[in-house]
Amino acid sequence: MTLKTLLTTTALAGALALTTAQAQAQTLRAESGNPATFNSQLATLMSTLASRDHDLDIQLSTGQNLAMTGVKLGAGRIDMTMIPTELYGYMGEGTRMYGEMGDQAVQAADNLRSLFGFVHGAYHVFTWADSGIESWDDIAGKNVYIGPAASAASTAIEQVIHANTGMRPNEGYRAVTLGWGGSGQAFSDGQVDVLVSGSQIGSASIEQYSLVNPIRFLGMSEEGLASDTWQELMATPGMLPVEITNDTYANTVNEEETITLLAFTMMALVNQSLDEETAYRLTSTVWDNIDEIRDSSPIFDGLTIEDAFIGVDAPLHPGAYRYYQERGVEVPEQLIP
Repeated sequence: MTLKTLLTTTALAGALALTTAQAQAQTLRAESGNPATFNSQLATLMSTLASRDHDLDIQLSTGQNLAMTGVKLGAGRIDMTMIPTELYGYMGEGTRMYGEMGDQAVQAADNLRSLFGFVHGAYHVFTWADSGIESWDDIAGKNVYIGPAASAASTAIEQVIHANTGMRPNEGYRAVTLGWGGSGQAFSDGQVDVLVSGSQIGSASIEQYSLVNPIRFLGMSEEGLASDTWQELMATPGMLPVEITNDTYANTVNEEETITLLAFTMMALVNQSLDEETAYRLTSTVWDNIDEIRDSSPIFDGLTIEDAFIGVDAPLHPGAYRYYQERGVEVPEQLIP
């Protein structure tokens, strides 16, 4: 082999290796929650659009415990996730479900950077109309599904119940924790008396129950709204009240015209080590295609770039920040990287 041939072969091999490495660098690992919920559906759309527009291969794993996806993201085991805003605060403090993780959760939170935020939904608490449960006090001694164990949902619902009743889990009512996927069947089978669903307002997944039999929502009581526990919830980043009417869902027996629920926000997050261009492309994947995203499902109607920072507590990734600067979107000072 001549020197010229050797150099040419070496150069081609090097170029091929570089191309392969670049292709691998554009493969991202992402995790989301229940496949039927807002965050998973949005992540799925992002995967499709990012592949089409930016040649990014997002390998999405749904059905994950969101309390842990943030930790995995901060540790560099995945590249992107979406978590409830309050989880970021708990991680940074090393409290609640992260209390036994030592500095692992705190260090993971330090590595998280945001792309955007959104109102994910509201915690709908409801029961069958003929269950004998007409008010919060009636849940005493009943099986109440509060969400997956050690999750943002179960933590929030425990507080909602305490605000309205003064009761703690398994001290007045029986707290049932299992994955979101199995909760509906447990409710339909009578294994739980009260169901909680963290869904968008007007969710078809809730409507399906009311179309089978009448349901009753347990909204915040006057006493609950005035309680210290509710005030603590309202002071928690990402938590806000929302009202539905008694005709938001079919076949509802509530007599009160408005029903107050606890709504919550989420953040789309990446690791701070993600390169700026990829973070820029991920951000543009959503906002450059927002009309297409909203047209895909009514649940995305409220997703707007004007509210891109609602519920965002983590600093923006520099790539996301550059995108908003180019779009002329004003970024809150505390989020500027």
